[in-house]
Amino acid sequence: MGAFAPLRGLAAPCRCVASARPRPLRAAGAVGGSGAGSANEASGASRMGKGAEEDPERRKNVALYRSIGPQGSTGTYRGVEEELGTRASGRPRVKPEVLSPAGGWEQLRAAVENGCDAVYFGVEGLNARARAANFTLDELPEVMTYLHDRGVKGYATMNVLIFEHELPTAEKKAKAFARAGVDAVIVQDVGACEVLRRAAPSLPLHGSTQMSITSGEGAEFSRRLGTDRIVVGRELSAREIAQVAARTDAEIEAFVHGALCVSYSGQCWSSESWGGRSANRGQCAQACRMPYGLIVDGRLREMGDFKYLLSPQDLMALDLIPELIEAGVTSLKIEGRLKGPEYVAVVTRAYRDAVDAAWAALSSDDAPATVDGAAIGAAVIDEPRRLALRQVFARGQDEHHDGLTQGFLGGVKHQTLVGGAGGGVVWVELLGTEVKKGDGVVFDVGDPEREEAGGAVCGLRTQGGARVEACGAGLVGMVVEGAGAARLSEVEPGALVWRTRDTAVESAARASFDAVSDADRRRAPVVAAVEGRVGEPLTLRLTDPATGVSATAATASPLTAAQKRPLDRDAIAAALGPRLGGGPLRLASLDVSGLDDTPPGVFLPVGEVKDARRRAVDALVELRRHHPRADGVRSKSVVPGLLSDLLSAPLPPVAADAPPAVRILCRTPEQVAAAIEVPWLDEITLDFLEAHGLEEWVRRVQRAGKRAVAAAPRVLKPGEQRLCDFYLGLGADALLVRSAGLLQQLHEYGGPGARVTLADGTSAEVPPLLGDFSLNAANSVAAALFLREGLERLAPTHDLNAHQIANLARSLPADLRARIEAVCHQHLAIFHTEHCVFCRFLSSGNSYRDCGHPCERHHVHLRDGAGKDHLVLADMGCRNTVFDAQAQSGARHLAAWVAAGIRSFRVELVDEAPDAVAPILDGYRAVLEGRRSEEELMAALSRLQDRNGRAQGVGEGSLAVRAERDRATLNPTAATKRAAARAS
Repeated sequence: MGAFAPLRGLAAPCRCVASARPRPLRAAGAVGGSGAGSANEASGASRMGKGAEEDPERRKNVALYRSIGPQGSTGTYRGVEEELGTRASGRPRVKPEVLSPAGGWEQLRAAVENGCDAVYFGVEGLNARARAANFTLDELPEVMTYLHDRGVKGYATMNVLIFEHELPTAEKKAKAFARAGVDAVIVQDVGACEVLRRAAPSLPLHGSTQMSITSGEGAEFSRRLGTDRIVVGRELSAREIAQVAARTDAEIEAFVHGALCVSYSGQCWSSESWGGRSANRGQCAQACRMPYGLIVDGRLREMGDFKYLLSPQDLMALDLIPELIEAGVTSLKIEGRLKGPEYVAVVTRAYRDAVDAAWAALSSDDAPATVDGAAIGAAVIDEPRRLALRQVFARGQDEHHDGLTQGFLGGVKHQTLVGGAGGGVVWVELLGTEVKKGDGVVFDVGDPEREEAGGAVCGLRTQGGARVEACGAGLVGMVVEGAGAARLSEVEPGALVWRTRDTAVESAARASFDAVSDADRRRAPVVAAVEGRVGEPLTLRLTDPATGVSATAATASPLTAAQKRPLDRDAIAAALGPRLGGGPLRLASLDVSGLDDTPPGVFLPVGEVKDARRRAVDALVELRRHHPRADGVRSKSVVPGLLSDLLSAPLPPVAADAPPAVRILCRTPEQVAAAIEVPWLDEITLDFLEAHGLEEWVRRVQRAGKRAVAAAPRVLKPGEQRLCDFYLGLGADALLVRSAGLLQQLHEYGGPGARVTLADGTSAEVPPLLGDFSLNAANSVAAALFLREGLERLAPTHDLNAHQIANLARSLPADLRARIEAVCHQHLAIFHTEHCVFCRFLSSGNSYRDCGHPCERHHVHLRDGAGKDHLVLADMGCRNTVFDAQAQSGARHLAAWVAAGIRSFRVELVDEAPDAVAPILDGYRAVLEGRRSEEELMAALSRLQDRNGRAQGVGEGSLAVRAERDRATLNPTAATKRAAARAS
């Protein structure tokens, strides 16, 4: 039985809207579209008028960045818009491919029939979309034949971190990919790059966005690993992408549509910390889509409807395609392997048309110096089409509930990226949009992990009780049937209501790939050329323009002099046919210049031409199905012996019998001062939010007789690379390297010990380098590659649990195990994001220029549904890091780590009070020396209070040893559920 569920919360008359985007069924309240900034915060922003960038009291220190920024710099760390100048990358202009997602067979067909140039897909296991249907290895040859027969490329994903025991599996998959003709593999793991490069040397590799590539140096590091293309971080603007493209020979791929992660890809550990479901393993639990309370200076801020503080709206870059072409982008990527075929069809067709229109405008003889992308977008995407784009998927949190933004591609605009007024939703709401019987609806329960309330609309009633077939506005009751109907009692008054299915849009989308006739189905284009003269056979040559492969066939009979109508272009074209006989190919063009047309011309029976066509087509199809990617595939496994080969040039050993050492990372000067007073401590890492005062504290640590390590930022974008000079100029005893881009830059400088001339004319020596967790070393091959780059120590990725960290150390030669550093205490950095919570919700500004810098005056926490308060810190680049409220400790695993050969143990502080520094350090040292039990230390740590005086407890977090979630236990996607419903 269905349940009768009136749309509640409509106390006032509803305003009819033209959009099918989400609109709350209640008023948005006083918060408004510009966030929850108070009058005081707004006044702070008003102080940031003209000349404010010269204010010497600003945390983003102007004098410092004037000295280290690009030439002609305004002196601001984030002055990228002015610094970079031209948007063009200097590369030859190329028409970019439209790259579509394919989570299964239906999505694959939807992408192909709607004009994509390439698709990317997962093959069971080892890909970043564990919940997608994906394909099996047995299906792979059929998938690639289907694609190649239609002139479409196929990229397989291996865009996850690979654990030690999975390296042989990764190799096996790579060889299967090559033999099936996969055109490239999208890879995240550094070690996997090396395995794949050796196992299948002809198989191209693409560096995933999970590699966190945000600079030309990062792109070059990936290229040194063997990648031909890199997928840039979604946090880059079109201008910044141009700067990356100018710095590397690798192809550039950029996301242009779909869901946005709030955290830098590859740098999110919320799912790992809270549930053992790593985003770097394809099991993201979407913690960013959850509601959070905003704690400002210890008090809960009233936010009205604004509670989804980390949930970005969706990306749509149709208006930016000309700019991205000028930036040197090779491939325009559509996100969505978890989405249904209707989404894939609608979005692919939109980008196919937009790319064709932009390319035509840019390539015309009278093309202007700059092409108006917005005009092209408006011409291609009219309102009904935009409505379809919203309907198939978008999170409409903005004041217009459009839900489609330019993300960061158009620059930093914090007020539009995260609306905050609706998260965990992928549905279009009912208000102002016609709802019909047969449509689907869902009621927002505020938790993306919970089962949805809703279902199919099988009846509609007006307030007067009249039954109607459709309704577009006003209070309407609906009879809802389906699995989610039983949960309607859980819906709160005022909840958002979304239309999950528009039968008209869905039917049109499905018809684009389900109802295609054989005559209209997609075929691979080929170029035909004929030549011949009287007395010789007619020769037909068919060429695949995408690969350059050709096949030739000659007629059995020679050409004769024409007695009546000669064999001309029209006659040959008719004999060949537009579909070349109905196979997988189509005739794109015909060249008859090689045919003797001297009067009276030549003649040949049409049947002879058709026979030559058949033989040429068969030969070309066979040639096109030959897979050069399989050339050179190694018959034996490359994994055994790989490590010893990588380490054939010995690295300086670290004494395996050295006593375990506890080190500390501090984030405030007060913590450093307290750490200096610990007599036995020999090393302190300084990870300050700002550069101001950092050099002074480096000197203080050194004067205390301790080793001073400077921690570099986790992200460096174009225009920020000269920060490297600043860190070298500090004279620190070592540098904690957190990005592959910085590691590449230091490699180009000559590595540790090299002398570098700095921008101010002085020189500095590259100090010893330490690698941090953010480099994502998950296996021994990755660790060896990083250690070969000159790293003295390396902290493994947080995706490894305590046992895996020990196993990683054991997998290395005995004299290198002490180079592995275990982070034994920390508040895990669960999100690292370009999105600024301070700017968005404590000001009306869009960036550091007009936000008033509330980060300098306020302390902010995000309170989750369990009542835990997670600290938010803004660094010198305005990037926010959200730290887990609960500290995680490896106290219970110290003995096992020592037994595995690990000798360095790091304690990381966030906002701990200075008087807690010595007890924490002494506690871990006592456990290592056997003077204190692990449980005693855990109990003491659980009582530590945060800045607001609340004890948040302690646990094992990402170190907890637990089985990884099996795909069968993950919540199925909406697309999977709909496909199952159709099948039944």
